[in-house]
Amino acid sequence: MKLGLFSDVHSNLEALKAVLAVFKDAGVTRYVCCGDIIGYGPDPNKCVELVRGLKPLCVAGNHDYGLVGRTPTSGFNQSALQALDWTREQITRTNRLYLENLPLTERMNQLFVVHAAPSEPADWPYLLSLHEAEEEMDYYAETVCLVGHSHYPFAVERVPGEPAHFIRQESFEVRPAAKYIINLGSVGQPRDGDPRAACMVYNLRANTMMFHRVAYDVAAAQKKIRAAGLPDYLASRLAAGR
Repeated sequence: MKLGLFSDVHSNLEALKAVLAVFKDAGVTRYVCCGDIIGYGPDPNKCVELVRGLKPLCVAGNHDYGLVGRTPTSGFNQSALQALDWTREQITRTNRLYLENLPLTERMNQLFVVHAAPSEPADWPYLLSLHEAEEEMDYYAETVCLVGHSHYPFAVERVPGEPAHFIRQESFEVRPAAKYIINLGSVGQPRDGDPRAACMVYNLRANTMMFHRVAYDVAAAQKKIRAAGLPDYLASRLAAGR
């Protein structure tokens, strides 16, 4: 069985469709989403409906909970707040209920799934350094913790008796004796300087994970953001992956 792993769609339908096409070609049969299906982008309902149709193991992101009033939005920047207000006017009742009922954490066999960090799921901290990632390994018993939130993909491995380290390869084996924390990056708004959508495929039979970067129609997504009257910054940043 292969799992399609993704996070931070942020209402970017073009990017989501491109990622799902990669998953289909890879033979993915089940899906895991680390949250933030909505926010920033122009297609909240279509994105939520596509994700719902996958029947994924899915957790809430801060934008998902911000939309439905389950987390404060005082820390959001002005563009994020404008997009959230706009999304609140667009979202259907069914899609809103789906977001409202998403849990903060989920488990599947040796996977622990959370949007931001296992130590404080409801406080939404960013994991941006090796030290921060390694500290979080004390807060889950499973082999692998999947996160999103920072929009920056990375994988950290800790083998017993050795210091934690970043995994530099695109594809790697998940070793049973080791522990991992893996940031899936962002489907809809990458921020690592690469404008392509980010996702992963987990081959459970081979026990391997592989990062994928997926080109999509950025111009089409930008055009829809501007047509919706959302902040232009949310469109321009897509081309730079920032």
